[in-house]
Amino acid sequence: MGILENLLIVVLSILALTILATHKNGSAITAFLVGVSAGLVAVQVFRVHVFTIMVLVWVLQRRRTFNVKGFNRALLMSVPVGLMAVTSVLGDLVNSDTLVFQLLGLAVTAMLLITYSTPEDRRNIIGGLLAVTTVSSIVGLLQVAKVVPIETWHASISSVGRPIGIYPEPDWLGMFAGVGLVLAWRLPLRRWLRIVAVAANAAALVLAFARAAWIAFGVAVLVVVILEFISKRKRQGVEPRRGRFGAALLLGVASAGVLLFLPQLVIDLSNRLSRTLQVQDDDISGQARVRQFDALMRLADIAPFYGHGLSSSGRVGVWGQIITMADTPNNVASNWLLAMWVDGKWLAVPLILLLVFTATRYCRTISGQALVLVLLSSLFSNATFFPVTWALLALCLAEAVPTTTTDEMPRAGMREGPMARRGTLTVNRT
Repeated sequence: MGILENLLIVVLSILALTILATHKNGSAITAFLVGVSAGLVAVQVFRVHVFTIMVLVWVLQRRRTFNVKGFNRALLMSVPVGLMAVTSVLGDLVNSDTLVFQLLGLAVTAMLLITYSTPEDRRNIIGGLLAVTTVSSIVGLLQVAKVVPIETWHASISSVGRPIGIYPEPDWLGMFAGVGLVLAWRLPLRRWLRIVAVAANAAALVLAFARAAWIAFGVAVLVVVILEFISKRKRQGVEPRRGRFGAALLLGVASAGVLLFLPQLVIDLSNRLSRTLQVQDDDISGQARVRQFDALMRLADIAPFYGHGLSSSGRVGVWGQIITMADTPNNVASNWLLAMWVDGKWLAVPLILLLVFTATRYCRTISGQALVLVLLSSLFSNATFFPVTWALLALCLAEAVPTTTTDEMPRAGMREGPMARRGTLTVNRT
């Protein structure tokens, strides 16, 4: 992005901030835009994610209550992130000197969300994330219909081509469509809005032909279903079901139409599904992933206890070649677990545990289920340096942070104590 483009973005941002600062619902709008920015991939201003910029605007826009318990919980994140950042100094194969600043920027942004967000803010943020994923899915469907003049990918895999939506490639569309489908199904929405969001994201998830997203979505749904069955407890809070039957009916009708009028697409889907769990000899992308994973394991075997340094996993090429004599355009590997193990080895373990534990602990919540989907998809298409991962991580960790207003506690799914039932609430002073 050139200097003129950056200056234009800055000018437009100043105008937008002026409007938001004077609008009576400016804080809610800004929180919604934070969620929108979390659903973007490579939109940056002077190499700073627009997600980070929007969160800073959101914090500074109104005088917000500093939540001490939220800050203490956010502060715990600094240890694993700090250890991972140190590897960029210690490592011998560091490929990018700036990736560490992206990591720190995303982590600090998540810490601000944990510290300052209220349940209302988090609802607006998750709503913004649903909005951008749904818009992307609709754009992807219009690409397939040849309405949007953006070429689809891989006609050899899908007879209608693989759409990309607003993202750089189909795999990202698939992952974000899966996130959008989870949100559209579980969030309390108007009937017509749920029908549109569920149908658009489900269709985009299928048509993207992103096997990692298919697996991640299936496992994320299955985990929640199993936990609900085992615990035999209802989720905290009421999730209105209006529109779900209509969405399911629309998907059924659309599926029947595909079976009748697009038989080749059904064959393509069947072939893609058959290669999801087993790599075939003619599956080029599958073979490339296997070679990449093998190369990452070899690179990790020769790494010291602090790894080769943040971004060193990007030295594994598309076909599994290890490039050490020159810098490469890629700074992350396709598998986030192996990438962190190569980059930081034992120093990366705390950050790995933070992500895994948070996703496991909060997988029954809406943001937690979405985080599970993102992390599972990142085992094949790494999104750990995307804002969505850190936004969902922050929303999960903020779930159990006490708030200071009586009307927010039931909405957050927190149980009222005896004092609350008598009409009085003891508030933690912050």
